[in-house]
Amino acid sequence: MSSSSTAPGERPDITGYITEMVATSEILAAGGDLGHVLYALARRAREVTGARYAAISIFDQNDGTLERFIYDGFDDELARRLGDPPHGRGLLGHLLQWEQPLRLDDLRQHEYFTGWPEGHPEMAAFLGAPMRAGGQTIGSLYMTRDEGEPPFTEGDELSALLLALQAAATVTTAMARERENRISLLEERERIAHDLHDGTIQSLYALGLECDALTTRPDFPAEVCSELETFVERINDIIGDIRGYITALEAKAPPATPELQRDLPFVVQQLVPEGIDTVVNISAAALQDVSARQAEDLVYIAREALSNAVRHGAPTKIAVDLRQGEEATTLTIQDNGLGFDPATSRSGLGTISMQTRARRLGGELLVLSIPGMGTTVRAELPGGTP
Repeated sequence: MSSSSTAPGERPDITGYITEMVATSEILAAGGDLGHVLYALARRAREVTGARYAAISIFDQNDGTLERFIYDGFDDELARRLGDPPHGRGLLGHLLQWEQPLRLDDLRQHEYFTGWPEGHPEMAAFLGAPMRAGGQTIGSLYMTRDEGEPPFTEGDELSALLLALQAAATVTTAMARERENRISLLEERERIAHDLHDGTIQSLYALGLECDALTTRPDFPAEVCSELETFVERINDIIGDIRGYITALEAKAPPATPELQRDLPFVVQQLVPEGIDTVVNISAAALQDVSARQAEDLVYIAREALSNAVRHGAPTKIAVDLRQGEEATTLTIQDNGLGFDPATSRSGLGTISMQTRARRLGGELLVLSIPGMGTTVRAELPGGTP
């Protein structure tokens, strides 16, 4: 229950605030990855201030843009309709410069207000509370109410300030933990790529040379030599698959924690050459429930699917789509390239790896292709809208 009923000049109910802080501590003690911590804080911000909507952001310390934006109070249909989350160029980004809460009766009157996207609720009362750690603002809490609802009070502001103070330490710890995990993942990728190149490929290459030499032996029947030639071709194909896999592992990746809104466009820019039209659609609703571990695997699946499309499909258009449905969150990579016949084509190492990652997430990978009409790769993860 909120302690926000304190009127201007009225002595605050300290007991109420202590009760709020204890309840918040219990929520934060549950831990989890950064995404789950942020979602719990956004929901808690609504509770302690009586807000209709609440959100929490993490700022990129290099350029001041919003790196993560988690909200509570929008239903899933509205979230899908609004599309991309804000980028922090208006009032939300302005809060990066603030060290104290900002309370407005009508945010639309503020000089940094830049307007709403189509279909956005008409909000008025606004309360922003910065989360500060190490002498800088790492993120902010935002709370709003619809037009016509009462403004936030001094009591609401104090509740938000106390929540931001508690949140800062937890969020900083979660961010540090995710950075460490990210570094470990990148180091592991480099080690696997090195082992595949110096061990597996060299062994396969040597085996291929031995088999190739056997095809010229005069004492071998013609059908045996033909089978050996086919075997050499298969070995070369496997080596090609592994080289492509190594390229994906060694490809540059953002050093920060996996974040689909940033990383999917990054992968498209990295792998798709100029001359191929690309479209990337990412719904805000899908970003809400995807953990860092899931994001890492989904980015890999996108990377492998894009690499296959570019290397084998000769497409002129590629689309990447991430959305949340009623039963699953779905990542789709679709191209209009050459396609192939799944009944006669073998699954390469990349496809097998994508399937393994999808199953590890409790989901499923579907590869649909028609010769001459392109290929669709779809990863479906359980956990859609309630």
